[in-house]
Amino acid sequence: MRAYSKLLDSLMRLGSIKVSDIMRNLSTGNNNDLLYVIYSLNSDISIEAYFTRFYLAITNGSLRIRGDLKKADEFSKIMLRNTVIGNGRKLVMLFKDNGEEYVKIPTRPTSSITMNPAVSFIVSSILTLIIFLLLTKYGILLTLAVVIAQVLLTNIAYTYVSFLRMIKLRVNGSNIIKVVVTLPIDVPEDTLARLVSYASSIKSISKSQLTLLISGLRAIGGSMITSINVERISMPLIKGINVYLVPSPECNAVSLNLINKVILVSTKLVACLNEDELRAVIHHELGHIINKDTYKALVASVVYSLVSAVMLLYVIPRIGLTLVTVSAYALIALLAIVISLTLSRINETKADLYALSKGYKESLATALVKVTYPSIHSPLIKQVFLSHPTTLSRVNAILKASKRLNGK
Repeated sequence: MRAYSKLLDSLMRLGSIKVSDIMRNLSTGNNNDLLYVIYSLNSDISIEAYFTRFYLAITNGSLRIRGDLKKADEFSKIMLRNTVIGNGRKLVMLFKDNGEEYVKIPTRPTSSITMNPAVSFIVSSILTLIIFLLLTKYGILLTLAVVIAQVLLTNIAYTYVSFLRMIKLRVNGSNIIKVVVTLPIDVPEDTLARLVSYASSIKSISKSQLTLLISGLRAIGGSMITSINVERISMPLIKGINVYLVPSPECNAVSLNLINKVILVSTKLVACLNEDELRAVIHHELGHIINKDTYKALVASVVYSLVSAVMLLYVIPRIGLTLVTVSAYALIALLAIVISLTLSRINETKADLYALSKGYKESLATALVKVTYPSIHSPLIKQVFLSHPTTLSRVNAILKASKRLNGK
């Protein structure tokens, strides 16, 4: 099986996708090619579906495919979208329950909370290099203690300033009201613009006005609106951890563990996920804090900075700026980035396993698919430069770990 088919199979084995989900969406996945379907509704539901160029069977929650694997993978990709992502365009409004009223949470992007280890590593390395040169210029001796202190202070300052610049809302233990308006893909742009304008004009509403808000949305969208759902999301209250919502265009969450223990969640992520999936992601980030991944990254940065200091201040001045020394320094920098990204991928897998240990199995897997779809797999050479494992490998790791936990 190819990547999407493998992912569909893994999600079914985990229980994230049910056989009933496949049955509901079977004809829409590859409608023109579907010939006929055989259902078995005994103790276990099973499906045999025959298409013009391939055949698939689902028995005991696992997928089997024969025939044209490329066509079957295209079908699996569409099936993942229909069962996990959902069809149509969505307009999402988020409110914080303040007791007597619902206060709208800004969702317009104001900043990014992406903290790619490679980017952070490069930025902190450049700052470190500049400070090294300045200290040397003014005759300050670069002892081991000075180098370590400088690297630690640079990383802490960079992270803290980035955190302070973010517009954020603390939501520890708060209730978030999510209003989701689903529209067809081909909704007229003027209708969508009017809905967005109306949603943007709302700043806060009383609890009794929620029905009026929904009526207003229906009056504008009319028959174009497929559905309007209202969800209440209870944000977890974790001792010693502050959870913040950050207006951001990315489905992302990050954890910080230098000065304070903080989890930052983007508003786009809340819009994309349901409550169980959101809690799974938050516990994934909690796993990073418990595993002290921030400190591991700091140690790697200190080691690289020490090597850089030796190269820049001792090796190159004595040997000279030759092709060999420049190439050696460039190779060290490249290896440092690759090692940093490799450690990041290992840390991501461990954080996934922590969330799994807290009971978030199906929801963690579907959250990963929602955040990364349709990019769920990468060629091997590209995987070397990824800060996170591919979605397929992460879901498979969750599947294997869940089998171990269940003694299978």
